[in-house]
Amino acid sequence: MSTSSGPKRPRFALALAVIGSLAVLTAACGGGSTGGSTAGSSTTNASKCGLGNGQKATGAPLTLGAIVTKQPGTDFTGITGMAQAYFSCVNDNGGINGRPVKYIVENEQTDPQQVAALATKLIDDDKVLAIVGSTSLIDCPVNHTLYEQRGFNVIVAGVPFACFSTPNIAAVNMGPYYSSEGAAQYLVRQGVKTMVVAGANVPGGDHDISGVTAIAKANNIPSKGAFLENVPISDASGIAVQLTQAAGDGGGVVLNFTPPEGLKILQAAEQQGLVDKVKWAWSTPGNDASVVQALGPAWNGKLGVNAELNLVDSTGPDNELYQKITKQYAPTIPLGSFGQMGFVAADIITHTLLGLPADQLTPQGVNAAIRQIKNFKTDILCKPWYYGDLQVHVPNNADRTVVPQNHVFIQKEGCFDIAPLPGNNLDTIRQQEKSQGLNGS
Repeated sequence: MSTSSGPKRPRFALALAVIGSLAVLTAACGGGSTGGSTAGSSTTNASKCGLGNGQKATGAPLTLGAIVTKQPGTDFTGITGMAQAYFSCVNDNGGINGRPVKYIVENEQTDPQQVAALATKLIDDDKVLAIVGSTSLIDCPVNHTLYEQRGFNVIVAGVPFACFSTPNIAAVNMGPYYSSEGAAQYLVRQGVKTMVVAGANVPGGDHDISGVTAIAKANNIPSKGAFLENVPISDASGIAVQLTQAAGDGGGVVLNFTPPEGLKILQAAEQQGLVDKVKWAWSTPGNDASVVQALGPAWNGKLGVNAELNLVDSTGPDNELYQKITKQYAPTIPLGSFGQMGFVAADIITHTLLGLPADQLTPQGVNAAIRQIKNFKTDILCKPWYYGDLQVHVPNNADRTVVPQNHVFIQKEGCFDIAPLPGNNLDTIRQQEKSQGLNGS
């Protein structure tokens, strides 16, 4: 059923305003823009796709690439799918000064040789200008040296710790390690007596959940287990019982799974009357429409989800554009944190490309511009996003807690900083944010 190990290595109401035809979307996309520039300033107007002019881009395409994990139990293609939806909207609205974006997404199944070959293919064969929106269990550790050698400053939705601890990769999210840590911080504030964590038995999974044990230790809360479960989960009932028994009455349980897998555990816990036995928390993937629609009223206010991005029914211009693009271009992708990650990554690179003269639309010019991004403002994140000249990158290091309430998520806690811990680099990163003026610090 499961394996147990100690610690090893160191987000909503779903009702949207009725969106009619593509013409309505095009009009909605035709206002101003929200986002930063590569020079570090930012503007705040209504968000739009590309030029927002309702005209299809017909020039020579600008090629971008991504690598994404898609395998049983782990599917991140909702992120790259949302990035593609954003670029489709851009291409229907003037593109990048008349040129459409071509987005090449390569699926991988956690084979290091495959992942290495895909990165080389994107750079050498497909001649991508940049790699944007990748979400992979192993791309960062396998390919970060290649990206450094070839001068690619990669924008990802990060999973393994190498996406947050290397010089040429920066993520729009904070990843499972930091998000699980944030979920544990929520449980500390809830006064739990003990703490247990469970995550997917995937490459790097042990490190992904290790921050929970560290947060418990830092707050003098006994840690009662760190469990890695094979995915897809086949015995959710057994796992739910195991976790609640390990935590004990008044204990806390942190889950770190993709939406379908974590939902299995929560539904099993409800069926067995375990909801109130412990206090429950989940890392960012739990902030998903499919999850909150499936949870019954027994979970109202009783599941704290660490939301690295804003509520998906929030009314800021960027998030409203995200909702509209999803409706028109990606209706099969649930509204949730994964979709928002893809949107934000695509939004960042689109504004970067729009700010460059034609002669700099080369891999060298684009990647140099990515490195200079700072104070990129979006209502989807707690703080402005940046790339910056850092050796390690965690630009998204503050988030919220949301809880279910009658099939929608509502905000329980406003933005808070993820706690610095030995080995998680946050003290150093925040000092550099201030010294370089990267996120308005």
